[in-house]
Amino acid sequence: MKMINGIGQAVYFNPVEKHGKLRYVVLSADGQPITGRDRQKRQSRTFSQEHQAEAYLKRNGYRAES
Repeated sequence: MKMINGIGQAVYFNPVEKHGKLRYVVLSADGQPITGRDRQKRQSRTFSQEHQAEAYLKRNGYRAES
């Protein structure tokens, strides 16, 4: 699912299976850095639980594209 924040940056949010377990990936669509756990700059971030990923997206102002 493509999501956009207030300043026009886009990310993709998708569930994937890694090592036999369901994970949730937030991937940069426009090349902007995504902040990691210790504020490091990354192109993607993986979460083990859906509510963690949703909280990250909400905290950074991302909403589903209509």
